[in-house]
Amino acid sequence: MRRLLSLLLLVSLGSGLALTPPTVTVKSGDTLYKIATRAGLGVAQLQQLNGLTGTTIRAGQVLRVRAVTSSAPNYTVRAGDTLRRIAARAGVSVAALKAANGLRGDALQRGQRLSVPPAARPALRPTTEVRTVYSYVWVGVKDTPQVLAARYRLSLDGLRRLNGLSTYRAVVPGKKLLVPMRVPVPIPPRPQRQPVTFKRLKPLNVPVQIANVDLRWRDVLVAPVLPSRRLTFSTGARVGDLARRSGARVLVNGSYFHPQSYAPAGDIVTQGRLLTWGRIPQALTITPDNRAAFRVSAVAALGRPLDTSWAGLETVVATGPRILSGGQVVTRYSTVFRDPALFGRAARSAVGLIGNRDLVFVSTHARLTTTEMGKVMTRLGVRDALLLDGGSSAGIAWNGRAVLDSVRKVSYGIGVFTEYAGRRYVK
Repeated sequence: MRRLLSLLLLVSLGSGLALTPPTVTVKSGDTLYKIATRAGLGVAQLQQLNGLTGTTIRAGQVLRVRAVTSSAPNYTVRAGDTLRRIAARAGVSVAALKAANGLRGDALQRGQRLSVPPAARPALRPTTEVRTVYSYVWVGVKDTPQVLAARYRLSLDGLRRLNGLSTYRAVVPGKKLLVPMRVPVPIPPRPQRQPVTFKRLKPLNVPVQIANVDLRWRDVLVAPVLPSRRLTFSTGARVGDLARRSGARVLVNGSYFHPQSYAPAGDIVTQGRLLTWGRIPQALTITPDNRAAFRVSAVAALGRPLDTSWAGLETVVATGPRILSGGQVVTRYSTVFRDPALFGRAARSAVGLIGNRDLVFVSTHARLTTTEMGKVMTRLGVRDALLLDGGSSAGIAWNGRAVLDSVRKVSYGIGVFTEYAGRRYVK
């Protein structure tokens, strides 16, 4: 049996098939030198095999340590062949050819079969990165403070301080805790303009105030701005006051609310919390890495809130109706919107999307119908749009000062903050 195993080993090595797996996953503390040494390669060979131009690698990255022979073409060595000649004809380096076949030296034998790796290509730019975001989690029956601290890479004191607890013994089953999470997200494209730009235009001869937001900037934050820091709705404030108090670069009025209690009529999520819920069927949603979309509310569909509602999102503002879809003006609306005053001529505010990284806020005191506002948004290059509250609530502020102030107090505003360096949250 021992002789048979030896023969099998010799046959395997003679055929040029390495016994190691074709790939390895980079672990914390790994370097190219360590991985190359373990694989019996030189650093240059490992770089060539993976199309790397530098030595930077990251945990979780998958590296090839040999070519996958089942998908690579084979070549039979002929008289006069050398590694250099074969590599030149194949458009690969000698190091890559040797690595693909597990060769230590340069000697070849006539009739020997070689696996030829594909020609080297430039290294692809990573498409994802890991960011730290904060979220609220329920403490389970078997969760101890020590288990939770270890799970979220915190000290006991860090877990206590993050949640404002006098002692970590307050961490008991059924309690909700704020914890950090490491989340893979797409790397944002390069910004195309300033984080926020503000204009006054007259599309279709209608005077409007427009704020364009480039969400490709990592330090841009779009979030609801409340009159109170306690994340409660019991009073209101005019758009200009909200802008001045908050320091938002741009602030536009939010969606609909009860005129006496100021309670919003739809879902609002901010700082990882679902503050309110209602039956408005669609919402502006933004992820912690600044990807925006209009989504349908699960709460509106079911008529009750769920703990999983808007999971994975940082900012949610339910509003409507939808006045633009795919660049086309919408004229049929959800039956949720029944107030006749909504469809008459009134001052208007709206939020639009040109793409998932290009957000647009528009406000005007010109008296428009919903359809006319949709046409204005189309002329501005917007593809999808939702109405915000209008009439006496419509208003927009720039650099802390109202350009068009709301006539009445509003429940909340939607603020755009630049150079934001605070925590990012996820529901």
